[in-house]
Amino acid sequence: MVKKIWKVTSKIEDRAELLAQEIGVTPLVAQLLLNRGINDAKEAATFLRPDIKQLNDPFLLKDMERAVKRIERAINENEYVLLYGDYDVDGITSISLMVRVLARLFSGRLLYYIPKRLEEGYGLHRSSLEKVIAKGVTLVITVDCGISAFEAAEYLKAQGVDLIITDHHEPQDLLPDAFAIINPKLNDSVYPFSQLAGVGVAFKLLQGLAEILPEIKGVLFNNLDLVAFGTVADIVPLLGENRVLVKYGLQQINSTKNIGLQALIQTAGLKGREINSGHIGFILAPRINAAGRMGNPSIGVKLFINNNIGQALELARELDKENQNRQEIENAVLLEAQEQIKSQPELLNEHALVLASEGWHLGVIGIVASRLVELYNKPVILIGMEGDEGRGSGRSISGFNLFEAIEKNSHHLIRFGGHEFAAGLSISKDKLAEFKEGFLTLAKNTLRQEDLQPVLKIEGIIDLNHINMDMVQQLMQLAPCGPSNPTPILGCRSLNLVDIKSVGDNGKHLKVRVSNQKVTYEGIGFNLGSVYEEVACAREVDLAFSVEENNWNGISSVQLNLKDVRVAVESIKQVS
Repeated sequence: MVKKIWKVTSKIEDRAELLAQEIGVTPLVAQLLLNRGINDAKEAATFLRPDIKQLNDPFLLKDMERAVKRIERAINENEYVLLYGDYDVDGITSISLMVRVLARLFSGRLLYYIPKRLEEGYGLHRSSLEKVIAKGVTLVITVDCGISAFEAAEYLKAQGVDLIITDHHEPQDLLPDAFAIINPKLNDSVYPFSQLAGVGVAFKLLQGLAEILPEIKGVLFNNLDLVAFGTVADIVPLLGENRVLVKYGLQQINSTKNIGLQALIQTAGLKGREINSGHIGFILAPRINAAGRMGNPSIGVKLFINNNIGQALELARELDKENQNRQEIENAVLLEAQEQIKSQPELLNEHALVLASEGWHLGVIGIVASRLVELYNKPVILIGMEGDEGRGSGRSISGFNLFEAIEKNSHHLIRFGGHEFAAGLSISKDKLAEFKEGFLTLAKNTLRQEDLQPVLKIEGIIDLNHINMDMVQQLMQLAPCGPSNPTPILGCRSLNLVDIKSVGDNGKHLKVRVSNQKVTYEGIGFNLGSVYEEVACAREVDLAFSVEENNWNGISSVQLNLKDVRVAVESIKQVS
């Protein structure tokens, strides 16, 4: 793993002291708000107390009125409607939300379809559309996909079938010829928040529909648990409208009436615990994703729309098994990718990695790409080859727009799509070398050497004595945390290392006990086992960590979630 540069933000400013008095928080919380660009009391109050009234008017989205009137007509004229989604968690929760809200209005005339990742790949497929048209479908609504569905839109129009696209992925200059396109990222969009997840866009469509069909409003807002689940899983910024949706959705998740969610939480061993965004991102969502990655993504939809606890538990257990299988295959592909790098060390001199191999499981290459980004801190594209064609998945780092980089080399590709930090592509085998050369050249011309050095932003150096449950409660005001509102990372210097050990499979994780003579705390560092040998013999260490409440057997305690550990003699760079 590439060694991180620690950068510590400046000490608490006078402005933080004043803001703390104005809004009734500690100076530390006020400084954290300033660090996030929140500079005045009104803005801070809005951030700390997200309110459902802060949701934007759905009709500010282009084509919203046209779309909701078309859906209303489909209901009134007893049309058959197809919901077409994506196979990731965002797409699965989007479909589930639409079904739970609309099913009763269509009385058996609402169908849904999610393509299989391994057999069909991303997007709308004519063969699937042909089958549903034969069943009498006259309206197709996409969720979390469709913004690049040019051929499918042309085919549907020729068949007299209307297409409503709801998507959040980056649009190209040309758009599909659809009846309506709802996407907050359209070039001419006036919508005030562009960072909605796919499930967020689906929610806005339903919110707009509820304006003319008020009977669905209660049902819609009772399913915010699904909106929060998909939003967190899709790693979109947890600011603005996303923050509101996730806050209210998390409240629902913790008392959810959704039988499928209950079963998922129970099977994951989280029953009785306070579910937060971290639980969704790292424990619950991977189980839903496993269905799409390894086999049939519709299992996730069946779980979320199920009203039978026995069936739901059976589906949740099936997802758990799929997730275990996914983890085993993922580890095997990761080892193969690392062997490629080991056998060709010159690859590490590049500003990005483009690796390809026959037989790589297409369901896990995106996750493995993310793991490699963590290890090497550079953009990564992994391509699984099958005969003369390969399908790839990429992940990126801050400062490198992956979608734009792929788009500039799209003349080598069959198709592509995605956004700034994650993208997918298809490529012919004979174009692989040219694409790789073009992509690596672009990365070299875009990224500086210092961009490839990972930075750990520490938002304050504190005394170990100041860490207590009151601090945890104060910091929880910043929740829900995620992209653009990260969980605060704090630091302590020159702590006595009381105990240290590597834990988990192959010593993957790190556990420490530290003291400053007055208090002692335990910390757990997930995936930090690699630093064990470096610090095991140290007398004093510097820690970077987030503070969390740990509940065990009804007892609450403070736990340090370690982000990095180093020998105390190493300096920490102070920046303003």
